[in-house]
Amino acid sequence: MLHPGSAGKIPRMLPLPLCVLLLLAVCTQDVSSALCSVPANQQSLVTALLHQMIRSVGANVAPNPSVLLAMNLAGKPDVTAEKLLVQQLKDDAVQKLVNEQTFTSGQVALYILALRSSCENPFKVSALGKTIDLVFVLEGQLKAEVAHIEKYQSPLTTYYQVALDILALCEEGSEAAHPAAESLAKASLNNQPGSSFSVDTASVAVLALTCVFNGKLATDAGTMVDVSGQMRSRVKEALSVLTAGILKAQKSDGVIGDIYSTGLAAQALTAVSDIYPVSDWNCPMTMAQVIAGIPKDTFFLPMAASQVLPFLKGKTYLDVSSICVPENVPDVVVEYMVLNDLQGESFKFSIWITVSEGSVLLDVLEKAAQLNPKEFSFTTEQSSLGVFVTSIHGLAGSSNDKTYWQFYSGTIPLKEGVGTYRPKNKEHILAIFSKY
Repeated sequence: MLHPGSAGKIPRMLPLPLCVLLLLAVCTQDVSSALCSVPANQQSLVTALLHQMIRSVGANVAPNPSVLLAMNLAGKPDVTAEKLLVQQLKDDAVQKLVNEQTFTSGQVALYILALRSSCENPFKVSALGKTIDLVFVLEGQLKAEVAHIEKYQSPLTTYYQVALDILALCEEGSEAAHPAAESLAKASLNNQPGSSFSVDTASVAVLALTCVFNGKLATDAGTMVDVSGQMRSRVKEALSVLTAGILKAQKSDGVIGDIYSTGLAAQALTAVSDIYPVSDWNCPMTMAQVIAGIPKDTFFLPMAASQVLPFLKGKTYLDVSSICVPENVPDVVVEYMVLNDLQGESFKFSIWITVSEGSVLLDVLEKAAQLNPKEFSFTTEQSSLGVFVTSIHGLAGSSNDKTYWQFYSGTIPLKEGVGTYRPKNKEHILAIFSKY
């Protein structure tokens, strides 16, 4: 992608500016119509909802992994609450497994996602004098789910939980996610009206299959049979079918399904925004409906709040793996340059930035701005396509002037956005103020 980032992870060829990316027909519209973010004068409502959810954490309250996950996707706003919740989840997970208490696959998946979002290692969870491997546990549970699907055409639990399982294992790089993804894709393609694939289930399935589609399934052809053939096609087709179903559930006021399923649906649509016309989802209207529900206490329950907060913060559950960089990860050194010869006073600034391997381009921009804000300050907005870089060094793109910031690797335009592109060591990244 050139200038807008992406909250999803499906690579896409975007060699033209934003309005051309979306649909030729919308080139006459203002680029800002595609933007979908919380207005500045309503940010306080989001902050209030976040802190309301945080207040649900307590020593005598059952731990909720979804709350920890939402807190971390929102930027780790309360370290004390985070530490308490992490310890509670670790204690609870160990206790459940040691005492053979009910611990469904979907619950284990949420614990893995939540702990990973707090930089905890789910392969080695230590508490109460015991150490367990939650990933190993979930791999076994998911294999049982898949076996049940193959034999009885339904999972042991629900497809919602199976989708969560796949998402969690995919984030951890487990190949157990792949055969399960094929089963989930098959089930979604066989899904008939009135069956078990609700908006919530379809939304989590989209997130899970997107993760798999962009992980080892897409690159490590040697690790699986039929990676580039029928299975890959089936996953891609399933993503289209599931996304179409979510869009069909969109109401005229922007609510998708009902207001409580809207948060997950919005995450899913954000993650795969390149596989449907931008006009098919009125993201700003959906955002407005969610925000309007906050002062009405629509999301008073912590679980309800936890599912809408990532969307309000421009995140999805696919961002979990990028919150924390694993220990002992090698550094990547990138040359970052910004160039303007198009409008006003010309400028050209260059800086070498060191980030951890696996960091996205947005991390490079943020570090450059921290080291030299005078030259590399920048602003962004959240769009339906992800993070959109609106200005660098005080120079902003304009739909009236048909100008924008275009990103390159050397002389090649980037195919991904700043929120998903991962620079390589000694790579030369250029941001050039351009016209379309």
